Amino acid sequence: MASYLRFTRSSPRQWLGSIKVLLGLPRIEFSFPPSVKSFPGVSELNTGSGSVFHMAVDGPTGVIVKNAKLPILVWVCSGRIQNKEDVFLIRSGEEVGLATDGHSVLTIIQFPESEVAAFASHQRALDTYQQRQQVRWLLEDYNLRSQFFPDHDRALSNTRAMLAELTACLTDRDCRLSLPRRRVIDPKFEQAVNFIANNPGWEFSLKDLTNIVHSSERTLYYQMKRVIGMTPYRYYQRCKLLRLRLALLDCEADSPSISWHALEHGLNHLGRLPALYASHFGEKPSETLTSRKALRMAGELALSATLRPVTAGAE
Repeated sequence: MASYLRFTRSSPRQWLGSIKVLLGLPRIEFSFPPSVKSFPGVSELNTGSGSVFHMAVDGPTGVIVKNAKLPILVWVCSGRIQNKEDVFLIRSGEEVGLATDGHSVLTIIQFPESEVAAFASHQRALDTYQQRQQVRWLLEDYNLRSQFFPDHDRALSNTRAMLAELTACLTDRDCRLSLPRRRVIDPKFEQAVNFIANNPGWEFSLKDLTNIVHSSERTLYYQMKRVIGMTPYRYYQRCKLLRLRLALLDCEADSPSISWHALEHGLNHLGRLPALYASHFGEKPSETLTSRKALRMAGELALSATLRPVTAGAE
């Protein structure tokens, strides 16, 4: 989900304001320990038929969720939630209080308005081990695959398919999903992927890559295409685009030069850049900057509304 980061590391205040806006939960509140000075960014992919969020929480954190709108599923990918299962549902109108132990990573699913009635009529969703285990496996597999979505269109189609399966699992206690086997990653493939992702200054050479991972060019080429749907060069290009996205999100300047950042990350064909970038992330580089700025402003407004005292006669 790194491809759908909406902001990078920020102060607890900025983080909370952004969370309120992204999740559409103006009445969600967090309590942070004084030692926590910043939080990692949050990823969001909105499919039009539900949204997927991926977020991390640093340090022991208290959370009070007052969910007035759409049903939300929470899965604790890593870390632990005190006094709570690692996967649970927060229905429309429900209030939940919880606390994390240390660093925790959460996947949050927000279902569409059309599913509100379905979830309301299934009060016993997730009350069996079988249901919870199916949800864990489904989301675990999705999170693994989401690291390698080759473009925005396939990210949307894969996510919509996952949401449909998840809804079926939650609303039908007898539903049994055809879950994939746990994915076994070939060490040479993993080494090649990690090398491309972690060496931004490297100039692509398939021959050099195969020498590094001790594989033939043909084997590595077809293995990457089969496993992640991308050739080694396409994955290399996607990593450069992702670094550009992160640089734009992290930039503090009011009007950063997209061209300068693109060239810094080896994206030299500037005329093709907006369309190429949009094909991977669903928005142009300029739209990434616009949405980042808009999210900050909306977050500040959300925080101000939370702190604003209620006057007599106000609803």
